[in-house]
Amino acid sequence: GINAEYGNYGSSPPPPIETSQGGLYSLPPGALLYDGSVVAMKNNVGYLCVENGRLSTASSLTKDCDWKVTSTGLMMFSFENAKNGGFMKAAEQSVVIGPPGEDTVFQVRFNPNGSVSFQSTQGTVFIGIKDPEIFLEMV
Repeated sequence: GINAEYGNYGSSPPPPIETSQGGLYSLPPGALLYDGSVVAMKNNVGYLCVENGRLSTASSLTKDCDWKVTSTGLMMFSFENAKNGGFMKAAEQSVVIGPPGEDTVFQVRFNPNGSVSFQSTQGTVFIGIKDPEIFLEMV
């Protein structure tokens, strides 16, 4: 059980840190998803935000686009708008804003391109309006 190369049992070199185009450290998306974290979600359409009580997209990041993460189980999360309140909630064909409930729980999937997708545990609906590939940013 001794790792001769690094001396102490169980120790290993730190994993390489990938850098994004801007030279900033990019965290794996799973590192941003924990109980109480606040994230922004961006897809090809824009940032997912709440405007007048409705889910919308915006080209630039504002406080309306901050989502408080609640862990609801293994790889499952709810997202409450940090500024305006209301949770992302699965409806028939889309995601809307509403009170917390079973229909506000989403399961995360990690995509090969570094994005994540969130599918409702109550149906086939994904977060993302027209694009389910979400890139997470820490706010």
